[in-house]
Amino acid sequence: MRQPNWKAPFVLSALLLVSGSFAYWLQYSHKPKKERADALLKKPIPIAEDRPIRSIRIRDAGTSITLTRSSPDAKSWNISEPVNLPADPDHVGDLLSNLNSMSATETVDLSEDSPEKRARLIEEYGLGQKRREGTGSESIEVVLENGKTFIAWFGEPHPVGDKQFVGSMEDGKLNEKTIFLIGNFYKNNVLGKNVAWYRDKKLFSFTREGIDGFTLEGSSGKVTGTEKNGLWTVNGLEGDYERIETLLSSLSQARAKDFPDASILKGMKSILKLSWQGSAGKGSIEIFSKVLKGSQLTSYYLKSPLLKEPVEVDGNLNVQLDRSLNYLRRNLLLTQGEKIAVTEFKLEGKAYSQVLSWSFDGKTWVQKSGEPKLDTGKVRELLNLMSESHSPSITSPAPQAEGETVLLTLGDAKKTDRHRLEFYTSKGRSWVRIAGSPRNEAFELESKLGKAFPFSPDSWKLK
Repeated sequence: MRQPNWKAPFVLSALLLVSGSFAYWLQYSHKPKKERADALLKKPIPIAEDRPIRSIRIRDAGTSITLTRSSPDAKSWNISEPVNLPADPDHVGDLLSNLNSMSATETVDLSEDSPEKRARLIEEYGLGQKRREGTGSESIEVVLENGKTFIAWFGEPHPVGDKQFVGSMEDGKLNEKTIFLIGNFYKNNVLGKNVAWYRDKKLFSFTREGIDGFTLEGSSGKVTGTEKNGLWTVNGLEGDYERIETLLSSLSQARAKDFPDASILKGMKSILKLSWQGSAGKGSIEIFSKVLKGSQLTSYYLKSPLLKEPVEVDGNLNVQLDRSLNYLRRNLLLTQGEKIAVTEFKLEGKAYSQVLSWSFDGKTWVQKSGEPKLDTGKVRELLNLMSESHSPSITSPAPQAEGETVLLTLGDAKKTDRHRLEFYTSKGRSWVRIAGSPRNEAFELESKLGKAFPFSPDSWKLK
């Protein structure tokens, strides 16, 4: 019996496989490129990633705003029309995002219509030459770095659906064969914005690191802060580093809400004054407020010699800057660094028959031999709360203690009595005094710390 010849079918199968693979490659190898090209066909302004923009001009019912890139590869933009000012990077970014995503849900194909019918339809869509050249025209013009120009003209609203007829012009020539239907939200996101919207809202160019001293006069009096070797003092007292950093960062990052006429401050009195100095130079601001007629709303305005005109600011800026001495001075019982360094924890008082003490051995808290077994979990809990809880008030003279006073002594590797704190209650509130301090004052305990502190020795016993 003759053996079948498999060579010919094998060669044929191989050829079919190769030709099929080639056909698949030919059809799909350029698919991403084709998809990108198809996507651009749906855009009245076909912006591609490799086509950098030089300028954007927005015309809206008689007004015109032009935004220009500082340089071809720069991220910063300027307003070049109607005034020359730095532009807001966030709002320019939003504009670019809207332009990149502005794509038609549908298109109207006029390619097979006669020139007469095409011209009539373009007029009906609100895209005729007279409308485009009129004072009420609405358009976005994009000029690329290579000089190529695209314009999207907004015409009449579509009678069905939340869409707009949009015409496209390339290098001064209107595309009469394709009309785009664009969602109204694109127009709403781009048009209707004034120069103030596109102006850079950041008020100052210095950073917080450029300030090493300040004077604040607000609703709670005068506070003078000075930084030396990374440590702050306020009115001669140890300052709260994080809170002062927040205040100065709020100042350096202050942004305008709006740019009113300079006459807006007429008759107003300032509610806050703040001056500063350092490597950033010297500067000052004043904040004014005005209650709007017929409402409970208050507007806030900022004036500074560093600015050419007053600006409206958000009320939250006034909140961040109008801080009291008690808020800015240190009112944490322990900083995070001090908490980590604590290795000795000792409690004593009249109600205690013996001193209760713990030591940290590098891994856990342990008691000295001979002492009753107590709850070391409370040691960790209190140390955490003391490094997290800010005192809501500092009172001078210190309230008189009612009941027992408990002395807490904390030590570290260099000093066994680094912190000596006297805890007590008075009139239903919990307080702490710094033992040995020349200042007759007491710090009120934040609620969660006051509730957690165990004044009774029995509270430390293991349950």
